[in-house]
Amino acid sequence: MRRTITASGTKRSRRLLYLLVTSGSALALALTPSAAGARTASIVEGFSYGDCYYASGWYEYTADGQAGGYPKYNTDGDIEVIQYEDCSWIDKGILQYSGKKWQNGAWTTISWRQSPDPWVGGDGGGPGEIDYFVEFNDVRDIRFRVCNVHDGIVDGCGSVS
Repeated sequence: MRRTITASGTKRSRRLLYLLVTSGSALALALTPSAAGARTASIVEGFSYGDCYYASGWYEYTADGQAGGYPKYNTDGDIEVIQYEDCSWIDKGILQYSGKKWQNGAWTTISWRQSPDPWVGGDGGGPGEIDYFVEFNDVRDIRFRVCNVHDGIVDGCGSVS
């Protein structure tokens, strides 16, 4: 059974500030016809199988023209993965991503892989915490999932939306 996540005061303040800034930016963009819809942001979260690990954070993307008949985007965000339940059979949790990338004049499929640039520790939010800075250029349809890892095997993945 999932419990309500309560962020520490620092995290709560940081997310509240981000939401206020994002909302203010969205309002400013809405009032500027030439820039409307240029940048979009959202909060993301999800659980791995068995609620062993929880991923949460923010992700934003900016339109960057068209390529091969599809819009392409530049993106960035910060997603944290923390241990949620004590699952003794799980060694750790990781964040993975997939999507499409425009390169060499064609859209290339990005199969599920571990997200780039993880750093351990973050702001000290809990055991096994890993923060991921997720930044991609010339992409579309980027998706995230949080997975359990045991004995070097990645499985038990759940969507992060």
